[in-house]
Amino acid sequence: MFDITWIDLICLTAVKGHDMESVRRVIGAESEPSSSDDPRLNSNNPPEDAMISEWGDGILVCQLGYGTRCAKPQTLAALATAGHSVMTTCWHDRGISPAFPGWHNLLALAADGRLLSALDPSNHQQQRLGYDTSALDPYLAGARFDYETIPVWSPAGQTIGYGAGGSTTVAHWRYACLSALERFVQAELHENIVRSAIPGRNFFLSGRLPEPPMPVPEFLNFSREG
Repeated sequence: MFDITWIDLICLTAVKGHDMESVRRVIGAESEPSSSDDPRLNSNNPPEDAMISEWGDGILVCQLGYGTRCAKPQTLAALATAGHSVMTTCWHDRGISPAFPGWHNLLALAADGRLLSALDPSNHQQQRLGYDTSALDPYLAGARFDYETIPVWSPAGQTIGYGAGGSTTVAHWRYACLSALERFVQAELHENIVRSAIPGRNFFLSGRLPEPPMPVPEFLNFSREG
């Protein structure tokens, strides 16, 4: 597993049953940045962007930064049409979607036109949404969801000044989310999947969400466990 748990704004979505072109079409991937000097990247309101790659048994959409396109219920519903399944995880302090009850963190599984299970992994024992709220449990078997404060050591064996008293806090639930994605597609997450300079993998997204095949409340099945 490539450790990206220290990144505070990220959204990773694994899609099974679609090819790359169909994923691009559904999520509204339009065009690649022409260069690092592309004026769209340097504007006050840059468009969302995403990197799309083949990964294991599916396609991975990675959004680093403020974008949460693939965690939106409209996008999940459009991707999880008949015969297709999708797992997404996000941790995002700006929030994900008003459809999720104030969550800034998300792990969700959708298939065959329905949200099966969605939860806030930083508070996983609380409320869940979906038609089968236990559907994520096999992917989370043995996972930890707690926080742990650990010392950070220098090569000389002395603590260094990272955080209070030379320590850092590890959010184990983020590792749980990455492990769930790896189990879902039966592949290990490597750095070149998350950060790739391969042409044809990076896209700007349209400003419009996809049209879901059913109303969002029906997709979410607002029956909730408390």
